[in-house]
Amino acid sequence: MKAVLIRLSLLVTILFTGASFDQDDSVEFVCMKKQIAANQCHYNFKVDGGKYRFVDIGCRWKKEDVLAQAKEGTLALAKDWKIECGIAKEKKEEKGY
Repeated sequence: MKAVLIRLSLLVTILFTGASFDQDDSVEFVCMKKQIAANQCHYNFKVDGGKYRFVDIGCRWKKEDVLAQAKEGTLALAKDWKIECGIAKEKKEEKGY
């Protein structure tokens, strides 16, 4: 009985960890900023309302490739934005700051 439970739990674990999740619906591209002096391209995304970023050192990737990989879920995104986009400036102007 104990061996059956162990095998069943192992099977369930393998099935759930092997599943791939498509993030196509929850990924929203916000903006891209290019730092010429540092030769870096910063891509900002919103995934399920959270702020995420991807930094392309050397600006080697095309924007379309980065967007496609982010929607597939194969791109490693870091939490929070390092460089804010024009959205933050627009919100400040609306509030009168």
